[in-house]
Amino acid sequence: MVDTLSQKYRLRFQNNMQFLVVAFDGIIKKTDHILFNWKEGSSIFEAHPFFEIIHDLLENSNQNNQEYTFSCVHFEEPSETKICDVTICFDPTEIIIVIFEYTSKYKELTKIAQQKNDILFKNKELELKHEFLLKKEEFKNSLIANINHQIKTPLTGILGFTEILEKTSLNFDQEELINIIKRESKQLDAIVTDMLNVSKIEAGLLEIKKENFDFVKLIRDLEKKYRYLAEEKNIELDVYLDENITSELIGDRVRVQQILINLLNNAFRYTKQGKVSLKVTQNYQRAGNLSVNFSVSDSGQGITAENLKSVFDRFTRFHEDKQVTGTGLGLTIVKNLVELMGGDIKVSSKIDEGSTFSLNLPFVFKILKKKKDEGKGKKYTLPDLGRKFRVLLVEDKEVNQFLIMKLLISKGMFFVDAAMNGKEAIKYIEKRKYDVVLMDLMMFPMNGYETTRLIRESYDDKTISNTPIIGFTAQNADGEKEKCLKSGMNDFINKPFSQEDLLNKIYKQISQNNS
Repeated sequence: MVDTLSQKYRLRFQNNMQFLVVAFDGIIKKTDHILFNWKEGSSIFEAHPFFEIIHDLLENSNQNNQEYTFSCVHFEEPSETKICDVTICFDPTEIIIVIFEYTSKYKELTKIAQQKNDILFKNKELELKHEFLLKKEEFKNSLIANINHQIKTPLTGILGFTEILEKTSLNFDQEELINIIKRESKQLDAIVTDMLNVSKIEAGLLEIKKENFDFVKLIRDLEKKYRYLAEEKNIELDVYLDENITSELIGDRVRVQQILINLLNNAFRYTKQGKVSLKVTQNYQRAGNLSVNFSVSDSGQGITAENLKSVFDRFTRFHEDKQVTGTGLGLTIVKNLVELMGGDIKVSSKIDEGSTFSLNLPFVFKILKKKKDEGKGKKYTLPDLGRKFRVLLVEDKEVNQFLIMKLLISKGMFFVDAAMNGKEAIKYIEKRKYDVVLMDLMMFPMNGYETTRLIRESYDDKTISNTPIIGFTAQNADGEKEKCLKSGMNDFINKPFSQEDLLNKIYKQISQNNS
């Protein structure tokens, strides 16, 4: 058996194997010394502690010619450690030990396993970092959205009561104070809106829409708005619109307007004298596509070459004049919006001469089928039914309740009931017929969406289920109007709103419902 084993393994492993014949008392009878210099006549138990296992194998072995194999046994030598597989065979008269040396192979496998573990650890680390960043971004967006809601809700009351005060008899000083309150409130509203916009852009939640709109009207409306501001600041305003640009374009009207407003606001903010200009020209028109260049220039303080590199960074301001208001977010929003719309923007500036922001935006001029006329911009009046109209106001903020009730009652055509939440609203609507419901969205324990769905789906009485509902909220999120309409509401308005806009929406729903 000894010779058979020797031939069998020697052919396969050559110099990577040592063969030993050991007596049952552990004395080495024969060895070839290829791997280890263990002398014949010495004890195998003294060669290495591993071989103590032979005692246990002898006690538990009941049959001859049994074979046991042990993998990855470390044998420490003065100069190195050898990693081996050991096979122990029990012959009727002796013990045969075959040692296979796999040091290099085991080291390679260990290295591969370590590399694999490192990759797994790195992947897990990246996964955890990504998850942390997502949660951090989600928390930030949620926090900003909540701040937006918490600030805009009282702003609705401040601006609303300011409008009411404006209509009373005021002396000159009081009118100035009212103007200051309005200006600062609108500035605060703009700051919060900018923060929310940046948050949504960074989170990839801002959607660029493709809709049919009147491009020429957009530019002329902006001209009219800033013409008044130019006169107020005694600054010249120059607006040029290329007559080759078709009036009807397809794009995101709201975002184009937002970009131009931010750039014009920035130009007027830093221009104390001289001129602000808006130039709109056509780059090219082909295959249903149109590229338009917008150039906004001013004769203001200008920006140094060093600061131009970071002009689109967040919270960047280069002038220390505290009378110049702003968050440092406007240009960041402009750049992000331009890129989201597939355009590009650049800036040039000279100190004491002014700055020019030039951007290119793509549009489509193939006219889409117009949507059903929703009467946008139309002024509505109440129908003459010979009676007053009943309004249910569902709002959990007492200040806003008081504001809207005062506004409606002052018109002399409304009775108003107020509910603090959806559950109270249901009780009111079951007892009395209403011409319109004003529904706040963020309420507890039943919010505006849940209340609207309940009204639409749970009543066979059409005087209840078909009651016009106008939603309003300070959330100011993209898609909020669509969400309201999907829940069953008839219209939507953002807080803070102007009294004129709110009244027009109420008049619209009542007149349409009674036509």
